Amino acid sequence: MSATENQEFISGGGVRWILTGEERASITSALGIEAHIIDHVRGNVMTRERSVCSGCGKHSGLDDLVHNAIMAGVHDGAFILKVLVDGPQSRSPAHGLQCSHCSENFDGVYDWHYIPVGHEEDH
Repeated sequence: MSATENQEFISGGGVRWILTGEERASITSALGIEAHIIDHVRGNVMTRERSVCSGCGKHSGLDDLVHNAIMAGVHDGAFILKVLVDGPQSRSPAHGLQCSHCSENFDGVYDWHYIPVGHEEDH
């Protein structure tokens, strides 16, 4: 699967990283939640395309963002779940991203494409 098969470019800006079954399972496991809680989540809209991990070939994804936030202690599970369900509530700084499979750093920096409230169709 190429990195373009699990993402879509949004006409108003940003790139939706389409949530795969494997990523969904990883997220529910990491947060200790049942899958139905995030069944409606299609993916997340980022400011850049997905990357491919140079260590294991995994595509960067929402599961990596969740894993990184938990491992760094930046956010608790309740906050992460709220963002997954409701989308980001404000802009966030760009930051490095580590692969949740092999811990290799993905190239570059990553950040959410912030979509103001009222534009829910975009996320």
